[in-house]
Amino acid sequence: MNPRKSEFVLTLIAGITGIIAGITGIAGGGLLAAFSGSEELSNAASLTTADSEALAAAGGLTVVFSVIALVVGIALIIFAVLIKRNAKLFGILTLVAGVGGFLLVGLLWIVPGILAIIAGIMCLARKVPTFE
Repeated sequence: MNPRKSEFVLTLIAGITGIIAGITGIAGGGLLAAFSGSEELSNAASLTTADSEALAAAGGLTVVFSVIALVVGIALIIFAVLIKRNAKLFGILTLVAGVGGFLLVGLLWIVPGILAIIAGIMCLARKVPTFE
């Protein structure tokens, strides 16, 4: 019987959805950066050169933050595997990863963030019964 099965499952699902959120952010930021300099966009939206450069910079930053979020999603999967060894340590790391993802990619991280925060709180608050 695995006493930390619920924490394992929540953290694993958070990691998988975090990877999906990171890939989605990379794709969105890449598209934003790629289309920021196009003639059609600047003519249709009446963007100035400064606006176009700002869009390119925002797209680049989105890609960077999404790559970091992708790494955090992979780390959550590793935390899920190791959560039975030291529940307090990996509970704190899971909480930090959940909150950090919100700061990195915002609403893309809502599902993995909530799941990671719940799993982290469960790791810290739940006492596992010992069988003798």
